[in-house]
This record gives sequence, structure tokens and C-alpha cells, in this order.
Amino acid sequence: MSYEEPQDQRAAVKRLLELINVASAEVAEEQFATFSEEMGADDEEVLDPADLLWTLKDVIDWESGYYVDWKDTQSFIACLDRLTQAAGLEIDWGIDDTEDEDFLDSTSVEDLMQLAHEQLQQAGFTLWNWNTEGDAYGGWITRREDDAEMLNLASTLGIEVRPADEPF
Repeated sequence: MSYEEPQDQRAAVKRLLELINVASAEVAEEQFATFSEEMGADDEEVLDPADLLWTLKDVIDWESGYYVDWKDTQSFIACLDRLTQAAGLEIDWGIDDTEDEDFLDSTSVEDLMQLAHEQLQQAGFTLWNWNTEGDAYGGWITRREDDAEMLNLASTLGIEVRPADEPF
């Protein structure tokens, strides 16, 4: 996929960071500066969607987004608890002790994503996941009112995202 306006890509990344940093415009600015430094400062260069996405993942990981192995339920819960806490939200995982081995072994990241997505939707947010093209899940949280904009930004950036109730 080629882009006629590389500046549009960088503007889309900046806006995406603003959307996923619901509680902190300052964090979004810091992440955009880090992203720009990592990708290079040339605003005329077209960014490869895969490079863009992996750089974005590194910039936001565990602060504004999640990226976990397909079977790492414990890390998924820990990361989502951190992300939702930053937005003033809490997910009810259906158990008091989310580190209980029996619980962790009896569920999957995919099941937990769907549970979190449903609860976040009720609170006015959307849990997203992006196509990692591997044995992992990655994504972020935005306000539900920004769903259409998120899909447009993903299209501009050439990345595949969808709500977490439809995991890749």
C-alpha cells in the first residue's frame, strides 16, 4: 500500500496516540516524540505500515497498550488492569484472585479480551486489538465515541485493527 501524503501518516499516528491516552495528553505528546525519534524525523518519507506498527507497539507497551503472548493470561490481566486504572476504570474478571493458577489455566487471552471488551463497552470505551500476524495479542483502549475515527486512522496507517470481541 502506498501513501500520497506521508504527513498524513504522522498526523494519524499523533491522533491515534491522543485517542489511546484517554487520561493524559502529556503522555501522548511524549510518545509521539519517541515514535518520531525512532522512525526518523523525515516528514517526507512514507512509513512502512509494519515498521510503524511495531515501533508504535514499543512506544506504548504497558503504558497505553498491551502486547502479550497468546497464552499469557496473567500478563494480559495485569496489563489491562494497569490500562483501565489509568482511565479510572476497573474490569471484573469474575474472580477475587486473578493470580489463581486454576483460573489462569482455565481461561484464554481471547476469552479475557472478550470479557474486558464487553465491560469496557458498557463504560463507554472500546478495547481494540491489532493484527500481530503471530502468536500474540496487541491493542489499546479508546472512548467508544471514537470508534469510527479509530477505524479511519487504522486505514490511513495501513494497519488492521478491530474491536477485541473479534480477536485476530
